[in-house]
Amino acid sequence: MPLKLQLDRVGSTLLITVSGDFILGQPLRNVSQAIRDAAAVKGFVIDLSLCSRVDSSGLGELLLCYSLATREHKKLLLTGASGYIRETMRIARVDTVLLSASTREAALALVEP
Repeated sequence: MPLKLQLDRVGSTLLITVSGDFILGQPLRNVSQAIRDAAAVKGFVIDLSLCSRVDSSGLGELLLCYSLATREHKKLLLTGASGYIRETMRIARVDTVLLSASTREAALALVEP
Protein backbone atom coordinates (compact mmCIF):
# COMPACT_ATOMS: atom_id res chain seq x y z
CA MET A 1 0.00 0.00 0.00
CA PRO A 2 1.50 3.39 -0.94
CA LEU A 3 2.74 5.66 1.82
CA LYS A 4 0.65 8.78 2.37
CA LEU A 5 1.08 11.62 4.83
CA GLN A 6 -1.43 14.05 6.20
CA LEU A 7 -0.05 17.10 7.97
CA ASP A 8 -2.27 19.01 10.40
CA ARG A 9 -1.40 21.83 12.73
CA VAL A 10 -2.99 21.41 16.17
CA GLY A 11 -2.13 24.46 18.23
CA SER A 12 1.64 24.67 18.05
CA THR A 13 2.07 20.95 17.31
CA LEU A 14 2.46 19.35 13.90
CA LEU A 15 0.40 16.16 13.67
CA ILE A 16 1.74 13.81 10.99
CA THR A 17 -0.63 10.98 10.13
CA VAL A 18 1.11 8.15 8.27
CA SER A 19 -0.97 5.71 6.25
CA GLY A 20 0.17 2.76 4.19
CA ASP A 21 3.46 0.87 4.29
CA PHE A 22 6.33 2.63 6.07
CA ILE A 23 8.94 0.49 4.33
CA LEU A 24 11.90 0.62 1.95
CA GLY A 25 10.85 1.68 -1.52
CA GLN A 26 8.35 4.23 -0.26
CA PRO A 27 9.01 7.99 -0.04
CA LEU A 28 10.07 7.73 3.61
CA ARG A 29 12.05 10.96 3.61
CA ASN A 30 8.82 12.96 3.29
CA VAL A 31 8.29 12.49 7.04
CA SER A 32 11.65 13.92 8.08
CA GLN A 33 11.29 16.65 5.45
CA ALA A 34 8.00 17.70 7.05
CA ILE A 35 9.84 18.03 10.37
CA ARG A 36 12.67 20.00 8.75
CA ASP A 37 10.15 22.33 7.10
CA ALA A 38 8.11 22.97 10.26
CA ALA A 39 9.33 26.23 11.70
CA ALA A 40 7.08 27.57 14.44
CA VAL A 41 5.98 24.39 16.20
CA LYS A 42 6.72 23.18 19.71
CA GLY A 43 6.65 19.51 18.84
CA PHE A 44 5.49 16.67 16.68
CA VAL A 45 3.07 13.77 16.96
CA ILE A 46 3.39 10.97 14.43
CA ASP A 47 0.16 8.98 14.24
CA LEU A 48 0.74 5.44 12.99
CA SER A 49 -2.84 4.19 13.42
CA LEU A 50 -3.31 3.94 9.63
CA CYS A 51 0.16 2.51 9.03
CA SER A 52 0.04 -1.14 8.01
CA ARG A 53 3.71 -2.13 8.11
CA VAL A 54 7.10 -0.81 9.14
CA ASP A 55 10.57 -2.20 8.43
CA SER A 56 14.10 -1.20 9.42
CA SER A 57 14.06 1.66 6.89
CA GLY A 58 10.86 3.01 8.40
CA LEU A 59 12.30 2.71 11.90
CA GLY A 60 15.42 4.52 10.70
CA GLU A 61 13.26 7.35 9.37
CA LEU A 62 11.42 7.58 12.70
CA LEU A 63 14.77 7.75 14.52
CA LEU A 64 15.91 10.50 12.13
CA CYS A 65 12.71 12.41 12.91
CA TYR A 66 13.40 12.03 16.62
CA SER A 67 16.96 13.27 16.13
CA LEU A 68 15.83 16.30 14.11
CA ALA A 69 13.21 17.23 16.72
CA THR A 70 15.60 16.75 19.64
CA ARG A 71 18.26 18.91 17.99
CA GLU A 72 15.73 21.74 17.90
CA HIS A 73 14.72 21.07 21.55
CA LYS A 74 11.27 19.94 20.46
CA LYS A 75 9.26 16.93 21.56
CA LEU A 76 8.29 14.04 19.31
CA LEU A 77 5.80 11.34 20.28
CA LEU A 78 4.30 8.43 18.41
CA THR A 79 0.74 7.25 18.74
CA GLY A 80 -1.51 4.61 17.23
CA ALA A 81 1.13 1.94 16.57
CA SER A 82 -0.43 -1.48 16.04
CA GLY A 83 0.74 -4.54 17.95
CA TYR A 84 2.87 -5.58 14.95
CA ILE A 85 4.59 -2.19 14.78
CA ARG A 86 5.11 -2.04 18.55
CA GLU A 87 6.64 -5.53 18.47
CA THR A 88 8.93 -4.54 15.58
CA MET A 89 10.05 -1.51 17.57
CA ARG A 90 10.64 -3.65 20.66
CA ILE A 91 12.72 -6.22 18.76
CA ALA A 92 14.82 -3.44 17.21
CA ARG A 93 15.12 -1.87 20.68
CA VAL A 94 13.98 1.55 19.53
CA ASP A 95 10.91 1.55 21.77
CA THR A 96 12.93 3.13 24.60
CA VAL A 97 14.00 6.02 22.36
CA LEU A 98 10.81 6.57 20.37
CA LEU A 99 8.29 7.42 23.05
CA SER A 100 4.62 6.87 22.44
CA ALA A 101 1.26 7.73 23.92
CA SER A 102 -1.82 5.54 23.97
CA THR A 103 -4.05 8.02 22.14
CA ARG A 104 -3.66 10.94 19.77
CA GLU A 105 -5.17 13.27 22.37
CA ALA A 106 -2.74 12.08 25.05
CA ALA A 107 0.22 12.58 22.70
CA LEU A 108 -0.93 16.10 21.81
CA ALA A 109 -1.37 16.93 25.51
CA LEU A 110 2.16 15.73 26.29
CA VAL A 111 3.72 17.72 23.46
CA GLU A 112 1.74 20.88 24.15
CA PRO A 113 0.83 21.09 27.84
